[in-house]
This record gives sequence, C-alpha cells and structure tokens, in this order.
Amino acid sequence: MADRRLAYPCEQACDSFRRFDYESAVQHCTDCLLSLSHYKSTHPAKANSTHINRIKIESLLYRIASFLQLKNYDKADEDCKLVLGAGRAQLDASVHAVLCCLHLEGKLQIVASVLSKTLIGEPLNGLVTKDLSRLKTLLAEIENVGSNVRSSYQGEDLEDGTQDGWLYRPPPRGVTSSEEYTLCKRFLEQGICRYGAQCTSAHSQEELEEWQKRYASRLIRLKQQKENTQCSGSYMESLIEKWMNSLSPERVLSECVDGVQVDYSPDLSVTVTTKKSQQTWTFQLICKPARILHRVALLYDAHRPHFSIVAISAGDGNTQMSQEVPESCQEWVGENLAQNGTDHCMYKVIINFSTEIFGTFRQTVVFDFGEEPVLMQRIMVDAASTEDLEYLMQARQQLLTTAKRWDSMSKTIVEFEPNETTELERSLLSRYQIPLSADQLFTQSVLDKSLTKANYQSRLHDLLYIEEIAQYKEVSKFNIKVQLQLVASFMLTGVSGGAKYAQNGQLFGRFKLTETLSEDTLAGRQVVMTKVNAVYVLPVSKDKSPQSQGSKEKVFEALIEEKTKEYIFLRICKDCCEELRLRADREMQVELQFQLNRQPLCEMHFALDRIRDNGILFPEISSTPPIPWSPNRQWDELLDPRLNAKQKEAILAITTPLSIQLPPILIIGPYGTGKTF
Repeated sequence: MADRRLAYPCEQACDSFRRFDYESAVQHCTDCLLSLSHYKSTHPAKANSTHINRIKIESLLYRIASFLQLKNYDKADEDCKLVLGAGRAQLDASVHAVLCCLHLEGKLQIVASVLSKTLIGEPLNGLVTKDLSRLKTLLAEIENVGSNVRSSYQGEDLEDGTQDGWLYRPPPRGVTSSEEYTLCKRFLEQGICRYGAQCTSAHSQEELEEWQKRYASRLIRLKQQKENTQCSGSYMESLIEKWMNSLSPERVLSECVDGVQVDYSPDLSVTVTTKKSQQTWTFQLICKPARILHRVALLYDAHRPHFSIVAISAGDGNTQMSQEVPESCQEWVGENLAQNGTDHCMYKVIINFSTEIFGTFRQTVVFDFGEEPVLMQRIMVDAASTEDLEYLMQARQQLLTTAKRWDSMSKTIVEFEPNETTELERSLLSRYQIPLSADQLFTQSVLDKSLTKANYQSRLHDLLYIEEIAQYKEVSKFNIKVQLQLVASFMLTGVSGGAKYAQNGQLFGRFKLTETLSEDTLAGRQVVMTKVNAVYVLPVSKDKSPQSQGSKEKVFEALIEEKTKEYIFLRICKDCCEELRLRADREMQVELQFQLNRQPLCEMHFALDRIRDNGILFPEISSTPPIPWSPNRQWDELLDPRLNAKQKEAILAITTPLSIQLPPILIIGPYGTGKTF
C-alpha cells in the first residue's frame, strides 16, 4: 500500500499538467521525488525495484515537460541527464523498459509533443541542449516499439505463455501492470530460491526485462482483439445510434417497407412454460420488384447468446438457393446475390432461439436491402412457469380499460391546429408506441425480484408501458358531459393572475370541475391536474341524427389552457369554431375525454435507451477501491487541525481529482460524530 501511495503525487502532476497548471505540476513532481528519496533511505531492499524506478522516471518526464512550458530550459536539461544517465553513451535497459511501458499506456505522448515543439528552433537561451535532443530522439524511436514487439513476438500463445523464442520462464499471470513484476531478493542475495521455477519473482534483471516485453506483447494482442470485436459490431451499433438520434426514426427502421411483403411463422411473440426450450421463426420476404438482400443482423446485445441466424435462402419461389451461414451467426452479409431477371424474388430467413432458464427474451431482426428505412421485425419469447403464467394472466385482465377510448378506428379525430409540438417531441411519440396487447407487457421479466445489469433496461421499458396503461385506465374513468361556456377572453387572479385573449379565430371554453375531479381529490391532483394536457370534444346534439353506415363521429382536439381550483379552460382551434359555428358568450353541451400527456413517459424511454454503460448504475463492488493518499494531502496546512483521522479520510475521498475513478462517496454515522463539521 505504501508503494501505491508514492505514485499519487505523480498522478497529481499529470492532472495539473493537463490543466495547464505547470507550476503545480513541477511542485507535485518534486514532492514525489523527495518522497522516493526518503522511501529509499528507509527501505534499502526496495531502492532499485522496477516500481520505484518507474515512478521516478515518470515524475522526471512530467517535470521536464513542465519546465519546458515555463521556459526553464536549464532545469529541464538537468532532469534529462537524470533520465538518460549522466555521461552514459548507452541507455540503461531498465530505463528503456520503463519508457516502453509508459508508451504503451499512452503516457509519453505529452512529453514527446512538448519536446518536439520546443526543439523546433534548436537554440534555447543561447544553448544547444544536447540531452534534450537526445531524449526527443529516444522517445520518437520508442513510438515504434509496438510494431517491433508485435513483429518479434507475434507467435506468443496468450493462454499458456509458451514460445520457443523466449529465453526465460513464463511470467506469472494475474498482474495488471508490468511494474508489478519484481526481482527475487532471496535469489539475488543467496543464488538460490526455494520456490524454484514456481517463484513469481524474476531471478535476474534480464528475466525481468523479458517479462516486461512479454506483458507489452499481450497488451498489443488484446488491443487488436478488442478492435476486431468492435469492428464486427460496428454495423449494429451505427444503425442503433442513427435510429436513436434521428428526428424521424421511422425513416431509419420500420416494420414495413414498400415493395416487401413479410410473412412469418409462428407468431412474433411466443410463450413457453418449460425452462429448457427452443423456438424457430421462419421469415419469408417477397420482393416486388426484385431487390438484393444485403444484410441480415440481430440488433441488440442484451439477449444475443440466445438467438442466432441459422439459414438463409434466395430464389423466385419455385427454386431456392441456400446461402452459407456460419455457426452462431449474428450478422450475415450477402455476397454475389445476382438478380434472376424476374419481376420478383423471395428470401427465407430462419432465426433460432434456445434457453435453459426462465425469463423474457427479446431481439430485433433487421433485413437490409441497401436503402432506408431498414426493415425490422421484433421477436420475443416469454419463458415462465405455469404458476407465474396464471398470475400474469390475472394481471393482464385487470389492466383492461373500463371505458372505450376514442381513436382513429372509432372516431374521426380533428387535431388541434397549429400543431405546437416540436419535431423531436413527435419523433419520441412515434418511436415509443404503446404495445397493442397486454400480452407483450406482462411477461416473465416483470416478476424478476431484482434489477440487474442484464434486465434493467427491458424491465424498466415494460414497467413504463404498464404505468402508461394504468394511467389511461384512471383517466378513462372521468369521461364527462358538461356545459361548455365559450368566451373570447378570461381573467385569472392570484400569483399567476392576468388576462388571456383568444386570437386567430380561436375561442376559449370553460367548464366547472365536478367533486370527483377537483383539486382536493387524489384523482383530480394525480390524473387530470398533472398528467393531462388535452381533451377530445364531442358535441352533444339534442336532435342527434343516426350515423350512416360506415361513417364515424367527428371529435375535436382542444388544448388545456389553464387549470384552477374550480374550472378548466380549453383552447378551441379555428377549424372547430368554424365547423360548429361557435360564438363567444354562448354555451354548448359536450362530451369530453381526457387525453394523457405521453411526452414525459416517452422521454423516460429515450433516457433508458441512451444508457451506454450499465456499470454506472451497477458498479463493481467485489473489491473496495483505495482512497488516494499522500503526505502532502494528509497533513495539508489548509486542513482544520480539529479533524480526526476518519474525517480527513473522508475529505481526501471527496476532493480526489475526477481523473481518478472512485464511486460516489457516502458519509454515514451516528449523531455527533462530525459529519456536518
């Protein structure tokens, strides 16, 4: 732990340098070097350890860069001699190994950049700084160390570490930095080690340097593997990103595309009652006119291990030619799919699902014909026990609304004009359409007793939709018939008082709240007063003529302008006023149906989909992160001397620079323990 603390001033120096506070960076580096000097005198056995040398060199490099920015070239040149070794023609191998590791971690770029800019003019204060130029050349050579290591050791087996080209033992596994490799003190002093080949420390300086090179080789190989993985997922990720950021999401991904007929078997949503189960969907895409299927992909990562593309064939319906599909395929890219000359073509795509656990599994299959919108189909498997399924069926029945909602299927709806919603708001409303069936909402995932990284987003989406349907159910209880008083203006009193006047052919309509809808009731406060921003208005005619067959009643959308303790004021659009020949200072009987404001819920859905890393919500708690410590901070003169050790520790944690990753800090304790102080 003490060795770890020694590096903290160096980290502070890096942070200060990035904030262009070069004087503070010099001070932190100097503090670090003084601490190292004191540590070496009290721990002579560890004086030349790789970890200590690394901290020393890193501190010197940051101090060199800071001196150069402050134009203190003499001091920078002195530190160069300490790094390179005064009077040495050749660089020490241990120093070179440390520089290579710093380069692999991206810590040399700052110093190299400052050196390059400073030495463009060669003479500095009349001096030709040979050591600075030598350091600049050395860092430029190390820039190529990655390719050299990769070409020299590209055959290394990352799993067992065996390679005929290596001269020494394989390095121990489980290290997170090359500086954790150490020299075996017993072997160096006595020439023998009781652990022999199983010793986790190097038995010579040469073996230690080879271990560091092998660690660097692993870093490069792992970086390559990560880049390859990212490349393979780039199509799905870019498509999701484009869909998320588009103001017209239906133009990026759509469940129907002109000229493509989609048939599937079985239903897209399937329920099974066994823990271990398999399911297969067959999609048949008939294209008129014929078009080339460029790509088929499974879009989302959440349940990816359970789904795969197993077969794809193309033809004209009479003859089908199978395409090569790799095992556990997540993305298929079509090659050389030539048109057959007919006016249509047909593709068959088979998607497989398997599981050995209960849960709700969702996936979106995309069929890319080379143009937008890209065709998509959502599939879902709900694997639940028989007992859970009975409970879910009861919940679905309870959620059925008690009143018939007016929609475009039952009424002709005249929307309020001008439409004052923004393009972004309209895109969110179309992106998150409430599911038509409760079967798609009350699934096994709703019964999960805890939130996890795996189920967090899907479960919250489900719960938001369930909340929306429940709100609809509450709102639908208050369909009312009222006398609507038409006015051209009205006056409000109180804090938000003032006069409002109708313009552009519009009118205001006022109606009195009933006892059940007043501000004093729970329903009035929670439903009408907060979650409703519009109503549908249906005029009630005394001599109502029967509707002709096939025709639908016309309802008009009106916006809620103001809400008071006793009244609600509506804004009625010009089209409604003209069609119904409405005039101010008159009354009319109407039936009103309150419309839920879906915008806040859609914004919550959008926020869920914008979560890139659930690690923020579900941090790793298996190990407690150390609080950065240093003598300068622990005994800072600015700290109140009345603070006890625990209070100082809390302050150190809270004031840790943001560049160091720590979880949120929670201060807890009984009364009188100094939390407020």
